[in-house]
Amino acid sequence: MRKTTLATIVVLLLLAGGGYVYLAAPFHPDRGEIEALSKEFMEDIQFKDFHSSALYHHELEQDRVDIGRALEDLFLIDPELLDIIDYRISRTEIDSTGDRARVLVNTRFRPLKPHRASDDDGDDIEEADMQLYWMRRHPDCPLGTECEGGVCVNESGQKALRDESGDDEEDEPFACDDQAERQWFMNLDSTLESRDYR
Repeated sequence: MRKTTLATIVVLLLLAGGGYVYLAAPFHPDRGEIEALSKEFMEDIQFKDFHSSALYHHELEQDRVDIGRALEDLFLIDPELLDIIDYRISRTEIDSTGDRARVLVNTRFRPLKPHRASDDDGDDIEEADMQLYWMRRHPDCPLGTECEGGVCVNESGQKALRDESGDDEEDEPFACDDQAERQWFMNLDSTLESRDYR
């Protein structure tokens, strides 16, 4: 093999490796945290701990979370009849801003049947892929706002107001801690919410 051919192959391999590093960001400092959160969430689902699995969502959105109903919609089976055998993270991606991530989780599960015979040949094991979406945001502020000067403000600098009572009195703004670090939370609307996109 000629030296120029060998050098060309080495350069192409280096460019391919550099392209992978640039596009996949495998060394992003938050990658490990996002994967750990995703595994913990899936373990909570596997053991039907729906209370704990709701805690991965932002505190202001946890009242909208119904993990059991979301599982039923996703797997088309009653959550109590869903036997999650195992799961593995297939892919983790973080966007260019570093504030959004998605994790593809491959799940092997078995739909349990009521009054099922005790013999089990394993033929009914199925696989499904689930995308978990994550967003880094302030722990005190609603979606689309950031903490500035102790209150949550949107991109236009307007204060985010709590809709407390509907009275004529002015609603209170969301208070926040300027020193609190932004955290990763599951993006409820993308991960578990079934919506009509029409």
